[in-house]
Amino acid sequence: MIHNERIRFKVLRHGGDYAFLYPISAPSLTCKSDGEIKLSLRGEFRADAYDARGQVVDVDWLSDEIKPELIIDGEEHSLGVLSPSTVTVGKSSTSESVNIEAYDRCWIVRDTKIENILHLPQGTKYTDAIEQRLTASGIGAIITVPSSAVLAEDREDWDVGTSNLTIVNDLLSEINYKQLYFNADGVAVLEPKANLAVANIKHILSTKQQDIRDPKTIGIIPMSLSIESTTDVYSAPNVFVCTCANPDKSGIMIASAENTNPQSPLSVLRRGRRIVDFENVNNIASQEELQNYADQKRNRSMITGEVISCETLLCPGFGVDDITAIQTDDLNDLCVETEWEMELRTGGKMHHTLERVVINLD
Repeated sequence: MIHNERIRFKVLRHGGDYAFLYPISAPSLTCKSDGEIKLSLRGEFRADAYDARGQVVDVDWLSDEIKPELIIDGEEHSLGVLSPSTVTVGKSSTSESVNIEAYDRCWIVRDTKIENILHLPQGTKYTDAIEQRLTASGIGAIITVPSSAVLAEDREDWDVGTSNLTIVNDLLSEINYKQLYFNADGVAVLEPKANLAVANIKHILSTKQQDIRDPKTIGIIPMSLSIESTTDVYSAPNVFVCTCANPDKSGIMIASAENTNPQSPLSVLRRGRRIVDFENVNNIASQEELQNYADQKRNRSMITGEVISCETLLCPGFGVDDITAIQTDDLNDLCVETEWEMELRTGGKMHHTLERVVINLD
């Protein structure tokens, strides 16, 4: 389907629209699910920024933020809110430019550190403790999936100088939530890890010819035919044993989970041997959460280690660790999107890196 497409780069001041930046070449926007900071922007821009009236205005690179937008048929789609970390001014005989490297608001949380021993009392809700650290970092907009989990003991686990991002991610891991990330509108998201299931598919990428009159094809994203895959699974475990010995808990908690899925090439059945992964978890909310933690590790072992790379047009709505279906003449599989990169120009491409899950969609 033919559509009109363009890219716009807004400068935000105190969260509101302030000015526009104009790129010299196509900037890149990259999301890496295994990165402490998920989203990054790199590009060269004209040194002058302009307000809505076309007047040149000054940009405060220490506090202003950049919001790239993808506009499709007049509809605006935010692609993230990023804080400049490095701004390098370049000059030629005719013009000035700025090379910008910017990161999502995880960078702000990482840059804020505790100045005194942090005390978290027993009975504090995990989500409350996490939101307090985000507020202390200047983050006001937060989407939280509720959790009833509470701290089982008083906590003073982090040394002075520890970043709030480390504390937040430590606490999120103890209730089996995703690491902290910010959505396309710059809002912090606290949510559980998604099960690797067909019901949780967010995107469908396909090389098959789509009939736009068929409602079943709505939401399917065409992708290129070139798919590369590599596999490295030789020593991947298939049995997971997790222990936790918090001082205030009675005895040692133990949880275990096995990959017994006959479809999985890594399972105990298929490999004919048990490859055990032992982990001593420093802290966890409860025995139930410890078992959930072991189950999550087992579920993640269903990922084959097979990496699939493909290209699409620029598409808004992709986040962190999205569960994505791949449909080709040879594949009909569930995948986890581990990285994506956008070439931010009209007609630019989006590069996807995914890991295949063994569940078959047929």
